[in-house]
Amino acid sequence: MLDFHAHILPGADHGSDGLQTSLRQLKLAEQAGIDTVIATPHFYPQTDEFDRFLQLRRSAYESLLEHYSGSVRILAGAEVHMCVGLDHLEGLEALCIPGTNVMLCELPFRSFSSGLTETFERLMDERGIVPVLAHVDRYDPTVINNLFGMGLLGQLNAEPLSRTFHRRRLLPWIDGGYIVALGSDIHGVEIGYAQFSRAVDFLGPRFDAIESRARKLLRQAL
Repeated sequence: MLDFHAHILPGADHGSDGLQTSLRQLKLAEQAGIDTVIATPHFYPQTDEFDRFLQLRRSAYESLLEHYSGSVRILAGAEVHMCVGLDHLEGLEALCIPGTNVMLCELPFRSFSSGLTETFERLMDERGIVPVLAHVDRYDPTVINNLFGMGLLGQLNAEPLSRTFHRRRLLPWIDGGYIVALGSDIHGVEIGYAQFSRAVDFLGPRFDAIESRARKLLRQAL
């Protein structure tokens, strides 16, 4: 199984406070049957210096690989906070999942402007990037439906699939083929992968379809 969205790089953001936490997170992933985890530390273009972020991510990733001897494959991506003009950032492709043009994008929570719509269009049409919207369950469904209508794709966190009300709201997106990945969005070790396992059990064949979409999207990286 593939975990598309996880904060497991030691010290790269608030998801893991150090190497031992990251190793415990990966042990929990192993126990849940996860074979591939995409590490997605937060990148905030408005405040993070790009080269410094890449250096910190690389250092954390290499440290984790040096000390981890388990069975989970780790890919170093990013959770990129969307802002108007992001498409102009030189070297932006380095934030995509390695070997692909797929980038996990976090929407702003307070407002969504036409400028962001245009930024997404330029990311796709001019930069050739495939944006996948992180944890789409958190946002105004009207906004998400409009973005799906533009051809964007979505990632779901496992947690909302454990609640009946949210399940009913999310299933049309899953059945419509808009959801291409499931993520734990793991921070720390308190919750671990219990919600991920419950979500997989609930989804049944739907999870197989989501997993197939994810692996097709990442076929060059896996």
